Amino acid sequence: MGVIMRLVIIGGGVAGSEAALAARKYDRTAEIYLIQKQNYPQYSPCGLPYALANDITNFNDLIIFPKEFYEKQGIKILLGTEVKEIMPSDNYILLENNEKIEYDSLILSTGSYSTKLNIDGIDKKGVFFIKNLDETKELSEYINESKKAIVIGFGIIALEGAYALKKRGLDVTIIARKSRPMRQSLDADMGEIVIEYLKQKGINLILGKEISKIEGDEKAKGIIIDNKFYPSDIILIATGVNSNTSLAVESGIEVNGGIITNNNLQTSVKNIYACGDCASVTDFFTGKLIPSNLGTNAVRQGKVAGINSVGGDLKFDPVINATITEVFDLKIGAFGFTEDQLIEKGIEYAKAKYKGKSKAEYYPGAKDIFVKLLSNLEGKIIGVQIIGEEGVFARTLAMAFAVQKGMTLEELSKSENCYCPPVSPTIDPLQICAELLLKRLKK
Repeated sequence: MGVIMRLVIIGGGVAGSEAALAARKYDRTAEIYLIQKQNYPQYSPCGLPYALANDITNFNDLIIFPKEFYEKQGIKILLGTEVKEIMPSDNYILLENNEKIEYDSLILSTGSYSTKLNIDGIDKKGVFFIKNLDETKELSEYINESKKAIVIGFGIIALEGAYALKKRGLDVTIIARKSRPMRQSLDADMGEIVIEYLKQKGINLILGKEISKIEGDEKAKGIIIDNKFYPSDIILIATGVNSNTSLAVESGIEVNGGIITNNNLQTSVKNIYACGDCASVTDFFTGKLIPSNLGTNAVRQGKVAGINSVGGDLKFDPVINATITEVFDLKIGAFGFTEDQLIEKGIEYAKAKYKGKSKAEYYPGAKDIFVKLLSNLEGKIIGVQIIGEEGVFARTLAMAFAVQKGMTLEELSKSENCYCPPVSPTIDPLQICAELLLKRLKK
């Protein structure tokens, strides 16, 4: 009988759990420890805003597998347990109770944490983040005693949080330092579509402003902007996340925003891998290492890290970070460069935008769909933005496949698509937008 190896995984979220399950499938004899700081196993953080909105009726439905599932797989899962220290030179970790666990391979899947603003009063009762299950449950209860909510931020979590609070009957105001929603993904002209939609849904907007203070005694009662008081029972901070790399840094593992990995997801230290929000992986468009912060990529990274940690040799491909969200009925899909990013990098580009229909124009219920494509001067697609109430997911997914496989604008404009009046137009808005962009390139 061969030597049984021991794999220890720190972090039992999406990436860590997938790593444990993938490692178990690859190596049926390995001893696997999954150490989770929170008191419950893997759940879907992307579902939190929709559980908050009561679209998902029970928060516990977000828990993917119960503890018993992992135990049946022969995975030793330690819940409510924190790792205090990693000792890479001696191949062991120390838990908070000073228990030592040795390892042959180690995976870091420590996730991310909400960006905490330096604002006076941020620790008052009534100030929330949508980052974990317990806190979102607490916010859900707090809504029942509240009338007004302020959301700080203008990214995906801010938009989804504002939707959830509005759906629960609150008067909602978004306050943002920047005047554009999802500015890492959308250009100003596409952002305006989202802004107008939010206004139609009754979301108040205060843009281009920063709050200076959260007012109240123990409990938040509102915020101050430019010496003006805005009352609110709930303050939701949704200004983004940072990779949780503190354990890695303390252990001498190289980081650059996230934990640096190669295409096997190995870190700079032998036998230590990283996956999920804490890891930096290669970006498809720039070739640089970046944290991905998407659940889809966390699952894929977990599989690669898990299998490689027990003897496999999988490669993790560069990420395009195809993003989609739904706010009320509006879907927003995007990936690649924005115009601002291209200008900042000094990359010459061309662009086209087209407003089409999600179905045949004459078909009842056809919805507007807005498509924007960006390309370099050689016709390579380097940015995709799609907004509408219908048909956004399929088109974003199709474009993600196309770009990853190197499809050019010319090929996209000539591509064959399926057609049926209740489902799609004869010529897809993507193809028409590609044709418009090609004409501009050929001028």
